[in-house]
Amino acid sequence: MNIDVAFTPAEVQNIATKVCIVVDVIRSTSTLSVIMSRHPARVLITPTVQKAVKFASQQSSQPLLCGEREGLPPKGFDFGNSPREFVDADLRGKTVVFTSSNGARAIADVSLSPHVFLGSFLNGSAIAEAALAKAYRDRFDVLVVCAGREEKFAIDDSYCAGYLISLLLGRIPAEQSFVLGDGGQAALAIFGYFRDPRKLLEGSGAGQAVLKIGLGEDIPFLLQKDSFETVPSLRRHDQPRVDQGFFLLI
Repeated sequence: MNIDVAFTPAEVQNIATKVCIVVDVIRSTSTLSVIMSRHPARVLITPTVQKAVKFASQQSSQPLLCGEREGLPPKGFDFGNSPREFVDADLRGKTVVFTSSNGARAIADVSLSPHVFLGSFLNGSAIAEAALAKAYRDRFDVLVVCAGREEKFAIDDSYCAGYLISLLLGRIPAEQSFVLGDGGQAALAIFGYFRDPRKLLEGSGAGQAVLKIGLGEDIPFLLQKDSFETVPSLRRHDQPRVDQGFFLLI
C-alpha cells in the first residue's frame, strides 16, 4: 500500500486505484463533517453558486443553500460555511446544497476516485479507519488531497494532512507493509514541526480571511480532534441510496 499527500488537486494522478481523503480544513470539510452529524436526508455538493441556485429552483421542496464566497454566504443562502452554525441546526430529513470557494472544487476534482472521503481534525480518527478499511478491502492506495487556496499550496491543509497521515500510520498493523510517499513525509514533517496549531492556522491565508470577516472563533472550534464520528463519503448516482454520511455531486 502506498500512502501519500497531494498538496493541491492538480498533483493527483492515477486516481482509479486510490482512496482519496479531501482536506479543506478552513473550512469546508470541517463544516461538512458537522452538517452530516445533523442527519440531513441528502447533501449535494457543487463547485458553483449558479448550479446550487439552479438546482434549488427546480425542486418542489426548497432545499437549504449553504456555503460561501469570499468567506460569507452568497445572497439568498440559508447558511454560510462556519462549522459552528450547524452544531444545533435542525437538518434532519432536509436536503442540503453546499458550495464553497476551494473545498467543493477539490471534491469535484477527485470525484473519479472510487472512494472519496472528507477529512478534518473534527473527524480524523473515523476517517482514517474508514479509508484504511476501503484500501485493505480493494487493495488500493490512500491519498490525502489538500484543497489548497486558489489552487496553490496552503499550510493549513498541509498541516491537517500531516495529522491524518499520523492517524493512518498509527492504524497499520505491524505485519502490513506500506510505502510513505514524499508528499506524505513532507506533510508529516509539517505536522511535527509546528507546536501551536491555532497560531499556524490563524496565520495561514485562509485563517487570515476568516479573521477578517469576524469568524475567528471558527479556528479553535475546527481544531477540536475527534469531536465528531461522521464519515462524509461520495455516493455515485448509480449506487444504492444510503442517506446517512453520504453526499452527491451536482
